[in-house]
Amino acid sequence: MGRKVPSAVLRETVRVLNAGGLVIFPTDTVYGLAASVFRPAAIRRIYRLKGRSYKKPLPLLVAGRSQAEPLVEPISARLRRLVNDYWPGPLTVVFRTSTLGRLVTGGRESVAVRVPDHAAARALLRAFGGPLAVTSANKSGRPPAVTGAAAGKIFGGKAEILWDGGRSPRGVASTVLDASGPEWTLVREGAVPRRTLLKYLGLRE
Repeated sequence: MGRKVPSAVLRETVRVLNAGGLVIFPTDTVYGLAASVFRPAAIRRIYRLKGRSYKKPLPLLVAGRSQAEPLVEPISARLRRLVNDYWPGPLTVVFRTSTLGRLVTGGRESVAVRVPDHAAARALLRAFGGPLAVTSANKSGRPPAVTGAAAGKIFGGKAEILWDGGRSPRGVASTVLDASGPEWTLVREGAVPRRTLLKYLGLRE
């Protein structure tokens, strides 16, 4: 699916998500398998399809920082500089959740959030009007799908909608940085190399 998503496709995708369906779509890193954060049954389907441990919460994708801020505690100046530098982009940040965020995440004290640098993905997030629970389109422990065809082979017929946007531009999962505590921890090195994050004081492995 090209850079511009037809409005009819967006409307149908939003309808499916609101009805509790699953959607596979491209991002700047890899293909994502998504559900509405307000449909617990759909989120449980993702866990079953992937064989993912329920101890691992699903990250959230948002269209921009304005969608993220209500879900997290006030962002410090240092953390704001980080997200300003890397959003939109391939960096997932773990924040402490706000009161609203705990409602969305089932009471969890932290939440992983990313703004994708991909026109189709952000168009969907804007059309949906809020965060989506999104994980890489793969079986747990296996390489993530970086093309629509690969995602279709893994989950063919098991998601209500599959957007085939060709190859994801980066083809590498996002870097995950836990900034929910006083010391920041690199959880996973991905598309953003660790060495480029060293300027943000407090980073440790």
